[in-house]
Amino acid sequence: MVENEQTFLIFRQAGPNEDPRYERYQVPLKPGMTILEALFYIQDHYDSTLAFRYSCRGAICGSCGLTINKFPQLACKTQVHPIEIKKHRQVPELIFGDVSNWNQENEILIEPLPNMAVIKDLIVDMEPFWKFYREIQPYFDREITDVSPESSQAFEDARRIERLVYCILCGVCWTCPVSGKNKNYLGPSALAKAYRFIDDTRVSDSHRNEILNRVQKNDAAPACEKLFACNAVCPKGVRPGTAINQLQKLEKK
Repeated sequence: MVENEQTFLIFRQAGPNEDPRYERYQVPLKPGMTILEALFYIQDHYDSTLAFRYSCRGAICGSCGLTINKFPQLACKTQVHPIEIKKHRQVPELIFGDVSNWNQENEILIEPLPNMAVIKDLIVDMEPFWKFYREIQPYFDREITDVSPESSQAFEDARRIERLVYCILCGVCWTCPVSGKNKNYLGPSALAKAYRFIDDTRVSDSHRNEILNRVQKNDAAPACEKLFACNAVCPKGVRPGTAINQLQKLEKK
């Protein structure tokens, strides 16, 4: 590796039915460079067909979730140099292809999010993720006669759900091994959102029961094995596994 340059080993796949491969790229370093900026450089200077998602570039939209050095995280939030090596005993081994020639000391490995079908390169099919999200009906159901601009809420009630509101739906929590082996599992994010609305004082009793009935099904909260990989990888500190644990307690009432 040339001084002041960083080598990237990037997962490439031309389409869902194509064989995956890995390609190397040299990127000149600059202060404060993020993984997302490095991907822009590769796209601009080496291969314009490199496919990846991004939007806000400020760790708010959740679009740029990737697996970086075998740990799922946001590309726009992760610095290239010095790269923080993240590991956690609750995060399973993530295998996308043969990386036996990866130089872990000098190269940054970029792969897509786990447990989702690859559409192209670093872009995965998130439709199952959004399908499960829609199923838990994450919205308010107040009548239009409700007092404007919105229903009031006590400070302590707002603080109780504040951490769950921070979820940006990035899909990183689908690192969960249960999501990997059970394609019908609602997943940590959807379940955490469900608890956020169940525990919101502004939600009507009827809508709360609708959400609760959905998350009580076998492919929802009961399917969680309390591995808490979702808590370990969440870039916003939402701790979805903790919320699912609360859902399981509600189920037993």
